[in-house]
Amino acid sequence: MDEKQSNINWLELDKEELQFLGDAAGFETVVVSGDEAPNSAADEIVAPRPNAGEIIKALSTVAITEGPEAFCTFVAEHREEVYAAAFFDEDVIRALLVGYKLGIDQKSGACANDLGAMYYAGEIVEQDYAKAAQLYEMAIGWGCEQSIINMGYIYEYGRIGEPDYAKAYEYYALAAALTDKSEAIYKLGDMYSHGRSVQRDMSKAARLWDRSLQMAQNPQEVAQPAIRLAPLYLEGSEDAVIAPDALLALQLFQRAEIGLRIDIRNGLTYYSRRLEQAIEGQEKARLALDALD
Repeated sequence: MDEKQSNINWLELDKEELQFLGDAAGFETVVVSGDEAPNSAADEIVAPRPNAGEIIKALSTVAITEGPEAFCTFVAEHREEVYAAAFFDEDVIRALLVGYKLGIDQKSGACANDLGAMYYAGEIVEQDYAKAAQLYEMAIGWGCEQSIINMGYIYEYGRIGEPDYAKAYEYYALAAALTDKSEAIYKLGDMYSHGRSVQRDMSKAARLWDRSLQMAQNPQEVAQPAIRLAPLYLEGSEDAVIAPDALLALQLFQRAEIGLRIDIRNGLTYYSRRLEQAIEGQEKARLALDALD
């Protein structure tokens, strides 16, 4: 990918930001620069002292002492608490931004991807698809596989211009070839179901969704292929070569509901309509089963 993306100015760390991160972590902070710095900015942050704001302190401490991957994992595992706190205290957002930027300074693909996702969603920072795309491209260059899929979304939904289905398909296909991510497979299925950059083929779409379902490793990953397959089994589909199976449809709608509820609890509220579809689908499937008795 484009190497020059790694030098975009708005990501540069400055002394004030590092001072903030160290102070928030509860450290006596002395930031030196140039030849005076022994190894990295984090090496100059020493001697703990008490500090208020547990979320800010935790974010800052992990960013400084445990590294970029641990920082991303911490944010993901505590997303609900972190984002809730961010709505009341802008320093939480600042700690997130500086933590990610510290990781990006170390060429962390995970930090670049996750910061990009934060700009893409626009929940606690101003939505900026151009920044998201820049960060995703950087993350791909640093080995982050999720960003390959995320760039597919950028082009499929025209986030930085008109939709470009050919580029979206290329990114999804690349992710499907290089990774074991079920998301890449169901997104390829979506391209075939809508006929985007490829000839519409519901049979192929259904096979890809089924493959994604088999690859899914948690309820959230199950939800997306399940909610796509369930209506096909509820009604049957000649195009997809699927016979009606109300019991399987019910199971798929139920599995989708579980994963979607977890996603929504984790802040992905745009799945609310999908959740309604899963709940309504279960009722329709039960009515169909009752009609068979």
